[in-house]
Formats: sequence, C-alpha cells, structure tokens
Amino acid sequence: MKKILIINFMTLVFAIFPARGQSSFALRNNYRPDVNAPVFDAQGARLEGSNYAAELWGSATPDSLSPVLTYATGQRVIVPFLSGLGAGYFMDPEGRAFGDQLTVPGVPPGTGLAWLEVRAWDTRLGATYEDVAARGLGGFGESPLFSAHGSNPLDLLGVPAPLIGLQSFSLVPEPSAVALLLVGLPLLLLHRCCKRRRRHVEF
Repeated sequence: MKKILIINFMTLVFAIFPARGQSSFALRNNYRPDVNAPVFDAQGARLEGSNYAAELWGSATPDSLSPVLTYATGQRVIVPFLSGLGAGYFMDPEGRAFGDQLTVPGVPPGTGLAWLEVRAWDTRLGATYEDVAARGLGGFGESPLFSAHGSNPLDLLGVPAPLIGLQSFSLVPEPSAVALLLVGLPLLLLHRCCKRRRRHVEF
C-alpha cells in the first residue's frame, strides 16, 4: 500500500512539474569548500549591507545571459550583501518552496553546463543591475563568465548546486567630483558662450 502511495505521489509531482530538464543553483558566493568569491568595491573594500545587491544571470549559451528566475514562480531573486564578518558575501535566504529554486532553462541537470555570471551593484544608484549600468556612472560589476553543472530542482533530496567556478570581482568605480567637474565644465562654458552670442545678436 505504501509503495502504491509513493508511486502515485511521484506521478502527481511529474504531472505538475513536467519540465525536469533544468539545472538549479544556489545564489551564494560562500559555499565552502567549493566556492569562496567575495565581491569588492572599486577601492578594494568588501561590499557590505543592503546598499549593495547581487543577482545570478545565466543561460544555455554564453551570449544570451538574462536574470535567472525561480522555477515555480518565475521571479527574479536579488539579494543584499551581508554585514560585519560576512562582508563581501551574499546568500539567498533559506526556506524556498519545493521546486522553486533558481533554474536555467534548457540545461539538463547534472550533465548539462549552464553559462553563469553574478552581477552586483550599488542599490543607491538603481533598483536593478540594468538601471545602474544604463547610467554609465559606475557602481556596478560582473564576475568573469563561467560554466557549471546544476542540480535538479525537483529531486526530493536534491539541493541547488553551488556556483563552482565563480571568481571574485570588483565594481566599476564611480566618477569622482573632480572628474564630473572636468566633464561638465566645457559644456557649461559652451552654454555661456552661446548665450552671450545670442544676446549680442539681439542688440
């Protein structure tokens, strides 16, 4: 009887989640002994606290990366950096629902290789990596591209695979006040010059 119930349960699981060919990953950069890749700002200090965030990007090919979504709910997962002794590290909170890990579509679990990249940014400059990168003022960065084997998000005893191959990286420096002044000063002078010419023509 128990055996029949188990078979029926597994049949139900496969019916609800038919697409088993996806690899899942754990969004954390401290998964020892396999992963230890802290992230730094442009001055070499470890990123710390909720002013900084990280997100996993990936795909089945190296030229089509996009945010890796959760399997069941299709949500982006953006996590803050830890503080104190955990500075430089980020970790997706525990307690995700069964089958709702971060997954890369089209990559067979265990045997297939997913192309991955961790992206980090200063959340004071924007809510997402794309927002900050589009500004072109620094405060964002990406890990070197790497490939890794994932685990199956629907295995009852399985856990998301660590990001083996992830390396440390730093954010692009934000422009200093002096640099901004040097860039803006010629524009200001040009604006004033044009304004004076217009006044001269009017008189």
